[in-house]
Amino acid sequence: MEVIRDNVHGDISIKETIINELIDTPEFQRLRRIIQLGGSQFVFPGACHTRFSHCIGVYHIINKFLDNKEISSHINSKDQLTVKIAGLLHDIGHGPFSHSFEKIASSQPHEKYTVDIILGDTNINKVLAKNGVSPEEVASVILGNHKNNIINSLISSQLDADRLDYLLRDSIYTGVNYANLDLNWIIRNSLVFEEKLVFKTKAMYAIEHYLLGRFYMFKQIYNHNVSKAFDQTLLSWFLRLKDLYNKGFQFKNTKVIDIFKDLLENKTCNLKSYLRLDDYSLMEFIKCTSNEDDKILKNLSDRIVNRKFLEVSSKLDEKEFEKYKNSYSKEEQKYYFKTIKNINSGIYSPSHSSKDEKIYLVFNNNLEEIIEKSQILKLTPKNIEKNLYVFLKDNVE
Repeated sequence: MEVIRDNVHGDISIKETIINELIDTPEFQRLRRIIQLGGSQFVFPGACHTRFSHCIGVYHIINKFLDNKEISSHINSKDQLTVKIAGLLHDIGHGPFSHSFEKIASSQPHEKYTVDIILGDTNINKVLAKNGVSPEEVASVILGNHKNNIINSLISSQLDADRLDYLLRDSIYTGVNYANLDLNWIIRNSLVFEEKLVFKTKAMYAIEHYLLGRFYMFKQIYNHNVSKAFDQTLLSWFLRLKDLYNKGFQFKNTKVIDIFKDLLENKTCNLKSYLRLDDYSLMEFIKCTSNEDDKILKNLSDRIVNRKFLEVSSKLDEKEFEKYKNSYSKEEQKYYFKTIKNINSGIYSPSHSSKDEKIYLVFNNNLEEIIEKSQILKLTPKNIEKNLYVFLKDNVE
C-alpha cells in the first residue's frame, strides 16, 4: 500500500497495484502539467493545482462512498474496482488549460478523448488489459452507460465524486471558503433506494450547503470575467492561426503547425499529437507565434503570454460596443470584438437530458426531489442568460 499526502483530503491510501501502475503511465503523468482551472490561475495566483491531484482526489472519494455498506452492498467487487479506476481516469482526456482548450478542439469534448485514451493503443490500455480489467467497462462508466446506474451516479450526477472533489479543491486553492462542504456527512448519509443513489433526509442541509457553494464558485471563480477573457483571447489566437494556415501563410515555426494540423483542418486531433499537448507545450507554441510576421497573431500571442487579455464585460450597452468595434478594421473586428452568450446557472438545475440526475432524499420511505423539501432552493434564482461583450480595452476609457 502507498500513501499520497494530499492537502485537501489528508492521507490517501492506494491499496490496489493497478492504481499505482495507472498513475505511473505517461498519459496520467501528463495531468501534472494541466492546471485544473485553466484561465482562473490568472485571477487567483494560488489556483495552480492540477488535473493530476484532482483525479486522485476523485478516486479517494469513490473509496469513501464504497466504505459505506449502504452503497458497496449494491456493487460487486469487480465493478467496485472498475468504478475506482473510472474515477481515477475520468479526466485523462483533458487538453491544455482544461476546459479552455475545448473551445478550440470543439469537434470533440475531453470525455471523448478520455475514452480514446482508455480504448486506444496507450500505456493506460495496456495496464488495464494486463490486470484483467475491461477498458470497455471503464469507458462505459465514464460515459454514464454502465449497466449499474449506481456506478454511473458516483462518477457523473448532480452530486458525484467529481464535483465533491473539485469544489473542495478549487475552494482551497483559490483561497475562498464558499465550498467548504461537509463531505463526510454527505457520504455517510448516502444510500441506495429504488435503484438510485439517494440521501437520507438529515443530509439535506449539508446538500443545500454543497449546492450554494457550487453556485457561488461559478459566480465568483469559474465565470470570472478574467477567466473568460483568457478563453476568448486563446480562441482568437487559434482562429487567427487557422485563418493564416488556410491562406497559405508561410510560418517560420512549422512545429506549431504540425502539432495543430488536424485541428486547423477541422479534424479531430490524432491521439499521438493530442497527448503531446499540455499547458507547458501550448504556452511555448503561443510564444513561438509571437515571432511570426503577422501583426494580429503576434499581438494575440503577446496578450496571452503577458496577461493582457481582451476585455470581457456585461456593462457595455450594445450601441457603445458597436461604436468601439467600428473604430477598427473589419479584419481586426473578427479577432478583437465578439458578443458571447453567458448563462448564469441557478443553484439547482437538474440535467434536461434523458438521464435522471436529480438529487433525491428518502422521506417517510418515499423518494422526494430535494427541491420539494428545501425552502432555500425554492427561493433561489433560475438560469439567467445575458450578453457579454469582448473587446480591446485599449480603445475604452
